[in-house]
Amino acid sequence: MNKRYFVAVLLALPALPSTAGDLTLSSGLDFSSGKYGASQSTEIWYVPLTARYETGAATFKLSVPYVRIRAPTGGKLIGVDAQGRPIYDGTGAKSSEEGMGDVVASVSYSLFEQPIKGLLLDLTAKAKLGTADVAKGLGTGENDYTALADLYYLAGAWTPFATVSYRLTGDPAGSDLKNVWGGTLGLGYKRSATDSLGLMWDSRQASTTTGVASNEATAYWVHKFSGGMKLQTYAVKGFSDGSADWGLGAMLSKSIDAP
Repeated sequence: MNKRYFVAVLLALPALPSTAGDLTLSSGLDFSSGKYGASQSTEIWYVPLTARYETGAATFKLSVPYVRIRAPTGGKLIGVDAQGRPIYDGTGAKSSEEGMGDVVASVSYSLFEQPIKGLLLDLTAKAKLGTADVAKGLGTGENDYTALADLYYLAGAWTPFATVSYRLTGDPAGSDLKNVWGGTLGLGYKRSATDSLGLMWDSRQASTTTGVASNEATAYWVHKFSGGMKLQTYAVKGFSDGSADWGLGAMLSKSIDAP
């Protein structure tokens, strides 16, 4: 699910570059279930521990997740999801595996210190490192590299946004995964000083020649508490065999002023 990787796009409004360093720590739970064109569903629980550091126009992020996957056994690799986790088309009895997932690191840069006619543009480079246990089916064992461009238009309480991404997908042994283009269109609404909500549509090419493109919609709500605490919740509905059928998630974050 693009941008549910830490659902980076689930922001009430894009933050302007800060002069002082700002550290944000977050964790939560992402759950998804989908058949991905197979006869049985695969369920994935994803629990990331994420550190985000903003200084000037740059933002650095590191996420270390714990993953639990329940899937049919005896399947073959039919692609990877937006986090780079493998998707199989097994037909046997279901089994569960869990452990540390792939570490994800990224760096973003805001091209404009202030909005230009309401527009903000961020560029991001992201690396998914193949640290998850391949034998358990928690990862492909290969690194993926993604470049993203995020465009926001600040229109009062409303913020339309769009993302274009391109992922260089690492090939595990015996497979030939494709590089993937992706895109997101969304609209955020700042209901009050503490509450924001929005809707976005995400689409990605298939990572295999026989796979199906992913198309899914995400509705989200963000609530800011006092003391730098923020809660983000979202629900996802898939509209193709390349997407999870549905998903739910919540993320709690705490901002800490860093020297």
